[in-house]
Amino acid sequence: MWQVVEVAVGAMRHRGRYRLEGRRLILEWRGGRSSAWCGQLRPDVVAASCLRRLVTQAPIAA
Repeated sequence: MWQVVEVAVGAMRHRGRYRLEGRRLILEWRGGRSSAWCGQLRPDVVAASCLRRLVTQAPIAA
């Protein structure tokens, strides 16, 4: 089941959705799909961190 995550970067808010496959977190957002290892961290914390990292690395469209 997909869960929604939302992060604020500057004045913009970005949304994504995530789910767990075992201990691996799958995150989908407007820029594509990414996966991360959760380990002992809560999935919502890992998803927010991953989404924030992806958004700040994405090039700004003109």
